[in-house]
Amino acid sequence: MYKLKNNKGAAKRFIKRKSGKVQRKKQGQGHYNANDNAEQKSRKKGLSTLTKGTAKQIVGQLRG
Repeated sequence: MYKLKNNKGAAKRFIKRKSGKVQRKKQGQGHYNANDNAEQKSRKKGLSTLTKGTAKQIVGQLRG
C-alpha cells in the first residue's frame, strides 16, 4: 500500500497536539497591525482551538 500524503495547505495552517486538540493561528495577523491598538494586538496573540467537529475534518487532512 502506498503512503498517504498530508494536505499541504492544512499542514501549514493547523497544529495537532498530543492531547488531540487541533489549533490554528488567530485571524487578522497578516498585515495592517500597526493600526491596531494594544487591546486588539493582545487579542490576536497565541493560538485558538478548533471545535470537535471542525477538528475531526482537519485531522483527516493531517494524516501521517
